[in-house]
Amino acid sequence: MARSDADESRTISGEDAAADAAPDVSTLTLRDKRKLGERRGKGDGSLMLTKNDVYAVSQLPSLPERIRDQPADRLAGFMLHDSPYALALTATHALVWSYKVTLTIPETFTFTLPSSVKTGDPLPLGSLVPSPSASADPGLLVVMPLTGQITYWESITTAGALDTIRQRHHGISGFVGRIFSGETIVQLEIAEPAGFILSLSSGRVAHLSVKDGQGKPSISVQFMKSSAKSSGGLFGGLSNIFGGGVWRRDVAAVRAQRSPKARKTRVAVLTVKGGLQIWDVQRGGNHDLRIEVDAGEQMLEGIRSVFPEADEDRRTDFTVFDFQFATENTQSENADESSSADDDRGFNLLVLGALTGPQSSTYFIFELTVNHSSVVINHVHRLTWYTEVFRPHTSRSPRLMLPQPGWTAFVVFERAIVIVSLLQKPIDGPSKQLMTEESFTVEGFEDVIELRQDLGTEIVGCGIEDGFDYDGPQRDEGHSQRRKTRHPACILLVKQAGVLRIKLQSPKENINSITSSRISAKSKIEQAIYYGTQSSNVIDFAIRPNMVFSEDEVETAVKDISNDVLASNSATIVTSSPSVEHQLKERANSLKALAVYVKRMFRPLSRATKWKLLEGAEKMAAARSVWRLYDARVLEKGPKDDEPFLKMIIDMLGPKLKHKREPEKGELDSVRHYLVHDIAKIEAILPWTYHSLQELYKEGKKSHEKVAHFLVQGTDIALAILETAFEFRQEHASHYGLEGEDLSGGILNGNYAGIPPLWTSIAYTTWTYEELTRVTRELVADSWPNPSLGGPSPEDIGKLRDAFPRLIDGGCKAYIENHRWCIASDDERVRNRGRDAWNKYLEFRHQNLAKIAELGLVEEGIDLAERYQDMPTLVELVVDGTDALEARAKDSNLPDDQAASVRANYRAFKARFEEYFNLHGDRWADALFKYLIAEGQLGRLLSYSAEWQGYLTRFLRCNPAYGKIGWINEVLGEKDLASASQALLDQGRVKEKDLWSKKVEISLGRLASLASQGSESNTDAEKEPKQALQVKSQLELIAIQEKLYHHIGRELYAAIDEHAEIDLAMQEFGKKVTKEKPALGNVFEEAMTAVVARESLGAARLIHVLTLMDHHYDLEHPSAVAGQEFNMALEALKAGEIESQQSRAMLERIIWRRCMIRDDWTVINDTQLKDDRAVEQSTGDTALFATLKAVFKTGPKAASSQPRPLGPLDVLGAGTTAKELEDSFPEDVRGAIAMDMKKEDEQLQHYINKGRLNDWFAGVRDAAKRSVLDDIEAEAAVAEMKIEQRVRLWKQRKSQGEESDVEWMDSDDDADVEMG
Repeated sequence: MARSDADESRTISGEDAAADAAPDVSTLTLRDKRKLGERRGKGDGSLMLTKNDVYAVSQLPSLPERIRDQPADRLAGFMLHDSPYALALTATHALVWSYKVTLTIPETFTFTLPSSVKTGDPLPLGSLVPSPSASADPGLLVVMPLTGQITYWESITTAGALDTIRQRHHGISGFVGRIFSGETIVQLEIAEPAGFILSLSSGRVAHLSVKDGQGKPSISVQFMKSSAKSSGGLFGGLSNIFGGGVWRRDVAAVRAQRSPKARKTRVAVLTVKGGLQIWDVQRGGNHDLRIEVDAGEQMLEGIRSVFPEADEDRRTDFTVFDFQFATENTQSENADESSSADDDRGFNLLVLGALTGPQSSTYFIFELTVNHSSVVINHVHRLTWYTEVFRPHTSRSPRLMLPQPGWTAFVVFERAIVIVSLLQKPIDGPSKQLMTEESFTVEGFEDVIELRQDLGTEIVGCGIEDGFDYDGPQRDEGHSQRRKTRHPACILLVKQAGVLRIKLQSPKENINSITSSRISAKSKIEQAIYYGTQSSNVIDFAIRPNMVFSEDEVETAVKDISNDVLASNSATIVTSSPSVEHQLKERANSLKALAVYVKRMFRPLSRATKWKLLEGAEKMAAARSVWRLYDARVLEKGPKDDEPFLKMIIDMLGPKLKHKREPEKGELDSVRHYLVHDIAKIEAILPWTYHSLQELYKEGKKSHEKVAHFLVQGTDIALAILETAFEFRQEHASHYGLEGEDLSGGILNGNYAGIPPLWTSIAYTTWTYEELTRVTRELVADSWPNPSLGGPSPEDIGKLRDAFPRLIDGGCKAYIENHRWCIASDDERVRNRGRDAWNKYLEFRHQNLAKIAELGLVEEGIDLAERYQDMPTLVELVVDGTDALEARAKDSNLPDDQAASVRANYRAFKARFEEYFNLHGDRWADALFKYLIAEGQLGRLLSYSAEWQGYLTRFLRCNPAYGKIGWINEVLGEKDLASASQALLDQGRVKEKDLWSKKVEISLGRLASLASQGSESNTDAEKEPKQALQVKSQLELIAIQEKLYHHIGRELYAAIDEHAEIDLAMQEFGKKVTKEKPALGNVFEEAMTAVVARESLGAARLIHVLTLMDHHYDLEHPSAVAGQEFNMALEALKAGEIESQQSRAMLERIIWRRCMIRDDWTVINDTQLKDDRAVEQSTGDTALFATLKAVFKTGPKAASSQPRPLGPLDVLGAGTTAKELEDSFPEDVRGAIAMDMKKEDEQLQHYINKGRLNDWFAGVRDAAKRSVLDDIEAEAAVAEMKIEQRVRLWKQRKSQGEESDVEWMDSDDDADVEMG
């Protein structure tokens, strides 16, 4: 015997030898005959390939080196039932080893076959021969399919004890007998205790015995044939098989079962079309045909009950592959419970068959009871998940395996295994003999395990391990022992993979899973992500096309699995790992595998679910970053240092934010426990990075040194969480099906509708960053660059200073994301929160970026300002930085090396300054110009190079508020007088508040307009007339207001300041309106304040001042306003630019009404004992008379635009409703003002009723007209007299011969003549 050190194998020749050639073994060292299966390591050494609630698949370590080194060789396998041994057959050797040992290279017994198998010929058939003694090793039987040569070794270990030369004669040999041309042996079945059954390709069946009557090794073969005289049975006699030269090749399988009667074995032979024979076979080879029936028709009928699509004429497509004797546990409740105990009452079988079509095969397992004359179908299981087409000439025939206790069957294909639960509910049919649709309901668990085709895998052998569960002591050979529970399993020998075990869970433990009608989507996905990531895993986790799950189930499963990974809720996740980093990495890989697998196997998930998956992965990545910080902190912690801040934070978290630890169970490490179970809530750590500082401060750790030390750790944690999350999102979103999302820096740029709230920007996150940034800013500002004695350490201040820009960045991202998500909501309250978030973002950004330069972080500030497009801050940083460097560059006291560096930096800043115009265009230019204007650097603004002139002009033209600068730029920069004129006029007419400035700007604007006429720059010549009228109107309003100011100003000489001026003005001119009409009094006071301050008033406000002010006439100092207030109001109405005709008409009526109620008409109406002169005097002194006279006096000059006199009845009701006042006053004061207007109306009505004002109005109007005519006549007479005097004087000089260059009529006379 030759032994290889590498694989501990023995090679034995199996050639023919004389049975009586006893070898001399006296000089050999015999190995210990312990069973190989007893070799145990710490665990079974297997590699778990997949596992769920129903089964677990593991790859056993034990595999002969010859198979491992030559994986492509043809191979056939055999596993001895209830034994640790496995047999593999190649074209030249048989290899036996224990597949249960933990050794990678097991002790292997290698037998050389008596003859080699040629390429293309079938491999040898082999079987391990059970030993009568439980402690003895099995034997080995090998049958050559073509020649029928048989070789038998009684004991593999005894044969292995001999050297190669002596073993040549050790095995015994024989032949099957006469094998006809073209006939092969296709199956070798153990039929203990009777021996073996051989099945030939022709349909013949033979009994093989390897023991004689005394139990000695001896080979004998006897073909089985019925003793019945009739040859018309299903199988017929030999004459039917070979008659006419046509051989039958339709035997599907032969199976044997030990009979309850001693020394007898039941042997069943089943054809591919359902023909069945059951034999009784004894040890000596005697055999008796007990039952011969055709079950094919009944099986087809059963198929139609569960597969209505099956056509009645498809019998030719129906094929039987395999069958097994059923156990009591396997039998359907419809089966006859006594049938298995009594041969005369029939046999229970499980049969595997299929209907095969062009593209697919539908497989079925039939539970049937066979009697002497009948076949009863008790139940039909349709395999729904596996439909690969069976091709007889290229495919291996599938095998049906049924380990005890028989609750679950395995259907083994070439590269797939279907697991089918046989546990069923009672069948509802009224009789077992009647096959109704209800009798064949598909129930029970089913799943498919497929092997990877790309690895060249192929199942070449299979066996079973029976399960048992004995709770009490058992007697075995006089010894009492307690047996452990063993779960049933199917053992597979797989090319390229070795030995696989599919172990079932006990139905007692998982009855719900096994009786479930289908595998869940969650189970399939879990298996793929937890086990499919192993590159060497031979299982194919792809979802079969016909394995369909609803979208809701898939999405629910995906979210549940993600949550399970985050909380380590899966049994496959190790919760007590020496390396937390490794444990977190494995969980992160599982989340990634989940996303990739679901993306590849299922229809696209909803966008919300994709984002939820990504959220879990982000949190896992953040947890890994936090752990690295903590691990490094623990590593550098000194014996007197405080415990890491992360531990303090986690210990302070409330019970709702973390799982409860159980120290009594050894859960002592709070940090590890949190990262194992609570990553889903990791965002809760963020606010506690600040809360914990507050708590520590309350506990007495108040020194700045302590606060800074903990703050460094807190900011590191907060930054690690958020920065990692955003970075992970940006880099890995595509892995989670979000490749179409528009992300920048991890922030979604738009389309937030329909996605869940983002954990990186919830309110706690933004608040945390705001507070941490504030505390960091204040602490660093107090201690940098010169730390105070007893304050924070320079090292901590340096770290906080470095963290400050990162905190700003994180806070900006969180605020922006929160704003965008809220704004996309359909809920108005949420949208309002989004608007608040945007305002807080702007405030947060401004507060912190404004301080960043003070901390010496100019470059970092510029980077942040660019990133968040904060142009005002960017301008400030760049301009100030450039100015500072320019000043330093001009410092002659700088050393040469520093001066060179400063000049280089200055040039770089200046180049950046100019580059921003190209990068950011108008946004940069606008911010720059606003900054220079705010800083009062107008000369610098207007002196920039010509290449920026376009930006400046565009900026000033788009910002009318800068009109005072704009017109200068138009003149100096653009040389455009027309645009300068328009800028001045727009500034003066619309925006200017100061009265004097308004007058100057309008006048200059008009002057520039006149200067531009005829020039190339004037392209709006057709607008000149209209513009001239607008300018004239504005100047008229200004003139009216100047008159008003001079009228009022004479009473203000005693005021010491502006407030006193307003008080005096109100006392002199606003007593009556303030007292009688408070709302109008407020309007009056506001307008009077503007008059006193020399602010420009609009026409409406000017009208209210003129018509509401108290009459004030000083005989010693006459005023152009006294007595002309209402006429001036009408002139203001005429000159004012009031667009609303309704408002204009209302103001006109209000002017006339206030004019009429200025005087007491009840007193005027009382004419008793008064002569005409007195009455004329009283009416002539009224405001109404003065106003009417002024209107008539100016009427002929501008009759078309002059307001017409309105009577009392015409002006009643003006402005007495809030609706009329919509265009004039804010909503909150309209009601009160309307009430005061009604008071005016009531007063007017009183004068109409009691003072006959309506009657007096006509008389006063006529008197005013006569007065105007009288004045005109008097003025004409005076003018005529002056002309006559001039004529006489001229004639006198003429007659005297005097000549004069003096005009005989001066300008005054000319004016008088014109007026006449």
